[in-house]
Amino acid sequence: MKIILSFILTILLIVSCSSNRDYLPEEFWGMKLNRKLTGKEAKDFVDKLHFQNVATEKNEVGFYTGAVGNAAIYITYYSDDKTAYQDFRKMTQKISPENSMFVRGTFHNINNKQIYSCLGLGQVHYIFAHKNLLFWISVDPNFSRNFLDEYMKLVFD
Repeated sequence: MKIILSFILTILLIVSCSSNRDYLPEEFWGMKLNRKLTGKEAKDFVDKLHFQNVATEKNEVGFYTGAVGNAAIYITYYSDDKTAYQDFRKMTQKISPENSMFVRGTFHNINNKQIYSCLGLGQVHYIFAHKNLLFWISVDPNFSRNFLDEYMKLVFD
């Protein structure tokens, strides 16, 4: 009986740990996580970028640096999938006009996932929703698509 109970507890532990994915790993694509913001610090940072309160209560921001260049990953957590996708739509509509600091906005279907990309501030920006999460990735242009492809494997696999 103890062996069966131990086995069941081990399986439950493995399953619960595997569902907690780290979307901001310490190293990614040859770059190191230089700075990670969570909680109030991440919320305040995102709000400051927008000059107003836009962030939900749970946010994470990761800044990566390495010999290849720089990248930043912004993640917003929502209570449900629907809200994440609604905010994805709202966000892309707001930054789509050519009068914003972002230009050449385009929707792409990459691996059956709708991704919005645009250029601005010297970087390529990719925005997408997945489950109850909204991602904004800012990355140097010289490796942006390769970075996105690898990051999508992390998120979707």
